[in-house]
Amino acid sequence: MQVRRMFKIYLQRVRGAKSATESAKEIRMMVNFNTTVATQLVEDITGNRPDTTSEEPAEVDDVKKDEDLGSSKVDDRKKDEDLEWLSLRSLKNKKTYRPPLTRKGQTEITLRDDLSEKEKKNIYGRYLALCLTGTFSKGPLGVKMATKSKDYEFVVLDQLGQILGLTSKEIMEVHRSFAEKAFRKKAEVILAEGGLTEGRIEQLDELQKEIGLPPQYAQKVIKSIATEKMTATLEAGVRQGKVSLKELREHKKNGIDLDSVLSVSSRELLLKKTVDDIFSSSTGEFDEEEVYEKIPQDLNINAEKSKRVVQELAKSRLSNSLIQAVALLRQRNRHGVVSVLDNLLACDKAVPSQPLSWERPEELADLFFVYLKSDPAPEKLSRLKYLLNIDDSTAEALRRMEDRLVDVAEEQEEFVL
Repeated sequence: MQVRRMFKIYLQRVRGAKSATESAKEIRMMVNFNTTVATQLVEDITGNRPDTTSEEPAEVDDVKKDEDLGSSKVDDRKKDEDLEWLSLRSLKNKKTYRPPLTRKGQTEITLRDDLSEKEKKNIYGRYLALCLTGTFSKGPLGVKMATKSKDYEFVVLDQLGQILGLTSKEIMEVHRSFAEKAFRKKAEVILAEGGLTEGRIEQLDELQKEIGLPPQYAQKVIKSIATEKMTATLEAGVRQGKVSLKELREHKKNGIDLDSVLSVSSRELLLKKTVDDIFSSSTGEFDEEEVYEKIPQDLNINAEKSKRVVQELAKSRLSNSLIQAVALLRQRNRHGVVSVLDNLLACDKAVPSQPLSWERPEELADLFFVYLKSDPAPEKLSRLKYLLNIDDSTAEALRRMEDRLVDVAEEQEEFVL
């Protein structure tokens, strides 16, 4: 049908417009075409005359100027010739002239089935943005001057929605999307310097009413902003080592979805930090259920992958612990030796190790002796005896041996006195 084809020609011009102003002009011309030409054709066919609307025809001259300006640029292209011909033929047969936009446009012929919903919403939304900001032209010295009233633009917008065949629900969705964007932009400023204090909540309530966004959607936006802020804070905190597993468990208990506020890589980093703290706690303990089941579950990470990470870390820490213990032994730091050997035992519980070797076996015996004097639990002492490769006779001899480290310390003290 010719009318639908003309609508498509106008939309091609809208898509090809180099600026929002040009795009808006083409849309106004399409609406004007529908109100004057297409509506007249439908009236001639059906015999029905639509009621006039209450909008004032204050901007008729502007529309005609837009149309005249568009016609002045007509070239030899077939589309422009068709448009001009159809407009002239229809206007020639009209007995009386009704100013554009003072009457309802026909709704029998639309582009409902010719465009995707996304494209229709996009075209409508672009003109809605213009309605909210107004239409301007450059005056003397570059000063912006309003050329269209917002009331006029909203009349055009309403008829544009009809031409596009948008339903009331679809139009509402576009308006709500714009309201959400406007609300978010201002809400982000309000929440930029802190959380939801009583004063900020009042500001957001006033903003929600001012913009006209339904409360449930305003709350959704506020929650989204809060989540984004929390994400930034937690991500930075994990990287800097300032966020603990305990804090994340509290957030999860309060209904925060960790998947939405913390990346998988950050959660895995926190797992390593948490396990590293366990292997550095000098308790000699390792809770398999806590580390292999509860922590992965709390962090929402794969349990098998988590276990591999823990075991690799345990192997690395175990060999390093032996080196560190010998270094502290040589420094005669008995307390440090005991703490490091406890960490070694914790790593061994995570990944049971074979007996360790050392180039100077007597230093392994000294390590066992220092740990023996700390009065450890029998099972810990027995496991350390195995790891340091201490045979039974050596262990028994060490039990009866005087504490050589203590003797040295006493001799030094007497010398000072």
